[in-house]
Amino acid sequence: MAKATGRAADGAAEDGTAGAAGTAGTAGTSGARAGAGSDAATGRGRRADARRNYAALLEAGREVFTSGGIDAPFDEVARRAGVGRATLYRNFPTREHLFAVLIDDQLADLRTRARAYTEQLTATNTPRPPDEAAAVVADWLRLYYRSGRRYGGMSAQIGKSLDDPDSPVAAACAPMRAAFADLLTAGQRGGAIRPDVTAQEVLALVGALPTTLVRDHATGAPYLDIVLAGLRAP
Repeated sequence: MAKATGRAADGAAEDGTAGAAGTAGTAGTSGARAGAGSDAATGRGRRADARRNYAALLEAGREVFTSGGIDAPFDEVARRAGVGRATLYRNFPTREHLFAVLIDDQLADLRTRARAYTEQLTATNTPRPPDEAAAVVADWLRLYYRSGRRYGGMSAQIGKSLDDPDSPVAAACAPMRAAFADLLTAGQRGGAIRPDVTAQEVLALVGALPTTLVRDHATGAPYLDIVLAGLRAP
């Protein structure tokens, strides 16, 4: 009986130890899960904060560049966004990085228009009349000119960035420039545009046009008219 009682006691002790271990294990697992959940929530909160800061910087950038041109003090973007300079430079190391993002919608529209015009000129095997081809190229360049007036100094910034392989603006403009190159080539094949000019040269020239003494800001007259006349084939 004593031995049985001892075994029973030992079993009870073992059960108690196992129960305590199980309870501790359960508590530890629950704590670990709670900690993981807390870490995940913290991570989500940080990501949400990062998204809000990014959006605030974009909006502030639009305001600053609209009012002061793209050469406005870059730190003013951080001040208006209500974030620190470190947050600004972490998202946009230079003003060119911010500028490239802000003009993305315009570049996409220019690329789409250029492709549509190119399809118009190349839809059939028969070349389009030179006057039609010249008018299509001129329409696109007028749109390019108008797009460059959103921010002060925008056209010049794009123009000087086109031949800089390290420029984020050049990288952002690359698809648009390629689409215009196809359009220009279509105009040259049809005999409307002189064959000795490249897309990059034309874009740089339009980007360098004066912004003062312009009679018509929608068409760029008289400066853009002079450029367009010079592009026509002899």
